[in-house]
Amino acid sequence: MTSQARAPWNKDLFTVALHASGQKIWRLYRREFFALFPPATVAWLLDTGDCKLVIRARDGETEFRFQSGPSETLSLPLAPDEMRRSSLARALTERGLSREGTKVFLEIPRDAFFVRRFDIPAAAEANLARLLIADIERKSPFRLSDVVHGHTLQRKPGAPDKFVVNLWILRRDIVSRVIEAAGVAWGDLDFVMPANDGGQAEKGPIIPLARGSEPSHWFRNVALGLCAATILLSLLGSLALIWRIGQAAGALDAELADVNARATSVRKMADQAVAESRLLQTLRAERAKGPGFGDLWEEISRILPDGAYLTELRLTDGKNDERFVDLVGLAESAVGLPALFEKSPIFTDASLTAAITPNAADKREAFSLRVKIKRRGAVEAK
Repeated sequence: MTSQARAPWNKDLFTVALHASGQKIWRLYRREFFALFPPATVAWLLDTGDCKLVIRARDGETEFRFQSGPSETLSLPLAPDEMRRSSLARALTERGLSREGTKVFLEIPRDAFFVRRFDIPAAAEANLARLLIADIERKSPFRLSDVVHGHTLQRKPGAPDKFVVNLWILRRDIVSRVIEAAGVAWGDLDFVMPANDGGQAEKGPIIPLARGSEPSHWFRNVALGLCAATILLSLLGSLALIWRIGQAAGALDAELADVNARATSVRKMADQAVAESRLLQTLRAERAKGPGFGDLWEEISRILPDGAYLTELRLTDGKNDERFVDLVGLAESAVGLPALFEKSPIFTDASLTAAITPNAADKREAFSLRVKIKRRGAVEAK
């Protein structure tokens, strides 16, 4: 239960942190990018305009006022009679301005707007545009084609999961009457907004009209396209780098596996060499204890008389690393065999282990003899 309750919290916390970090990175990137250009160029790129012209309709009178722009332009106001005789574009040209660089705002009294206030959940913010259209069509006495509208949005006090929406609706026929009296056309307007009476009334929205929604300048689109291409190329470069690192890691893993296999083979060979070395050391140690089997066989062959032969020969170990040779065979005279072995530099303590028995078939005597093998030091001393 604890893990299930904790998962949404972790997800929300991660989402909020990621969103905040993304906004910080975007603001930093945007600020540093625009710092590369002069302020005039930045204004052109952002399509903010260098001049702001406000047309105020109040008490049946129309006033044209420049609120921003060159100082010489601010000192040459426009008059409705001049607008009726010519056009807005020509009047601006005579003042050294361009129509594209001037934003035209139509200011209308607040009482001409129909204002609706309602609450929406925070999750519905993404669908606010459709909610506004549905509210106009269902809960206002106007048709959508007969009005222009804008809105303000703010958090509801005491309810952080809700927004307060103020929907401002203005009839198009009111706008038509005002601009007809001012001598301008719909195409001359960029925005319409409610007048600010200077009191504590809520600030209204700035509603974009047809010209305000036109596409941006081509240079701005190219600049934004280049920025997007830069980000895309950076992303592709990062992906290519990650892919190359993965390929290098795979090749390194293959080389490590090959080296590991060769190391295992070398380790086996080393273990086999160690085992053989130990065996060789053991053989050398055994050889150091006394003569080898070849030496024993050669000495026995030398001692035995010509008429004697063996039917059995055994090497046995005794106590205290003593070694013995048991001989069984036939000889013409077996009694003198122990004396012969006693004279050998290799053997000692020769004795018969069984009674001598004559063999009538071979006309020889059967014997069983045991001799002790001398140690290597005793043999070398003699």
